[in-house]
Amino acid sequence: MKEAKGTKLVLLGTGAGPNPGQALRMTSHVMVHDGAAYVLDCGLGLTNQFRRAGIQFSAVRAIFITHHHPDHNIEFGPFLVIGWIFGLQQSVRAYGPPPLVQMTEDYFRSAKATIDFWAEDFQRKPLEKIEVHELTGAGRVMQDDLVRVTAALVEHPPVTPAFGYRFDFPDRSTAFSGDTVPVEAMVQLAKGTDILVHEAIDMQAMEIYSRENLRVPPQTLKIIMDHMRAGHSPTEDVGRIAQEANVKTLVLSHLAPNDMSVSDASWRGAAAKHFKGEIIVGHDLMVI
Repeated sequence: MKEAKGTKLVLLGTGAGPNPGQALRMTSHVMVHDGAAYVLDCGLGLTNQFRRAGIQFSAVRAIFITHHHPDHNIEFGPFLVIGWIFGLQQSVRAYGPPPLVQMTEDYFRSAKATIDFWAEDFQRKPLEKIEVHELTGAGRVMQDDLVRVTAALVEHPPVTPAFGYRFDFPDRSTAFSGDTVPVEAMVQLAKGTDILVHEAIDMQAMEIYSRENLRVPPQTLKIIMDHMRAGHSPTEDVGRIAQEANVKTLVLSHLAPNDMSVSDASWRGAAAKHFKGEIIVGHDLMVI
């Protein structure tokens, strides 16, 4: 990634769901400011995308998980181990909902032989379990010399707790919805931000995709669509949230369906029914 002044947001993966081989990678984002990187969510493909974006693993200060679904957390452990091989520092910290501490400990136990062999082969200090902070409610998450991070509770049943995050850098503020139905908590969290990155779903296109591409039987299709309606945000509602929050730019990410059957114009048009600011349809490796 070419260096530029100010905070950069890189959309590493902008697709929804744990379906491998789709047009869009699973959800992951990274913010880079003054040589420090902050990762948000760890869907499958994160490590490759991070490398393709040209960011140094040694730059990573912290990793944040919105909730425990595989398209958001499955590559958390592998990212740490591969990152360590290429310079990730032991000082990296992780934040997210319970049971993130147990999950991290379990992963490090499973990877101990791999880590130890690599450390012996290349005469380096083994990676040890990193510092992990579990979040159970809304409020201040962390603050360092570059960023202040705040969390809000969102609604993504049956997963609880699930979080949205806000990152306030010296030059730019960015809020992320995670996975959620439209909630007032996101309006308040994103109030006045420069960028709101919000999940978006086209319900009609998602139903067609599930029936024709995934070829699910009718009963399974009903279960899938019931989940989508109960836990995700139609694009029109996303536009309303962005307008009420008075954000400058709305970025649509975690797109469902993730097969690019919905045009960028259609995504923007739905959001623009309520939001009058700039609308960006997320694509993998886009830099904002």
